[in-house]
Amino acid sequence: MLLLFVCTTASAQKETTKELHSDGGGWGVKIVQPKGDKTILLIGNSICNGYKRYVAKELKGYRVVAWVHPFNLKSEYLYDDLRKVLQKEKYEAIHFNIGLHGWEKGTIPKGRYQPLLQNFVDSIRHYSPGSKLIWASITPITNKEKPYRANDELDPIIADRNTIASVVMKNNGIPVNDLYTLCLLNMELARGDRFHWTPPMYRMMGIQTASKILQAINKKSEE
Repeated sequence: MLLLFVCTTASAQKETTKELHSDGGGWGVKIVQPKGDKTILLIGNSICNGYKRYVAKELKGYRVVAWVHPFNLKSEYLYDDLRKVLQKEKYEAIHFNIGLHGWEKGTIPKGRYQPLLQNFVDSIRHYSPGSKLIWASITPITNKEKPYRANDELDPIIADRNTIASVVMKNNGIPVNDLYTLCLLNMELARGDRFHWTPPMYRMMGIQTASKILQAINKKSEE
């Protein structure tokens, strides 16, 4: 079944489909920047929701679409929605992240994050051949009190996933956008709810993300 993308002119941030399981509220496919000869796709969680408009501002001349979803690598509908999003149109580059969700004990069995992430990478390449891929490291889980710092109990899970992801990306020749370190260097910009960040931090993420995307595209054009 083809996806039906419904756009309105009322907002620059448009919800574009009602046929995904990951739809409603902050979730779904958003047209962040509608005009451009080539399309950039951002895949991520609510953190992507925070920085996507800043990315678009830096990518003048590109159409920018974001698929913001609540899934982890074991979620039932992850691949169904991924297929629908990737088959909708051709993407010049795909900047993707997954891993902040599913930190609860037992959600991702021990030793399974690496093969699951490799399968996710393989699926993106299968459904969107020719797209340049860029991985975004998972952002930290913080504590709730100032001064903000990495959460002693939960952030080691994220750090471990980032270490595993760096191996997967190296094996697949995929550049890494290190948002994790960027956040660690600016912990005062955490929101204080463990997961989210303030607008100045999202702006910094957006600028760095756009720079990494452009580097990847330029390298692709030279190959």
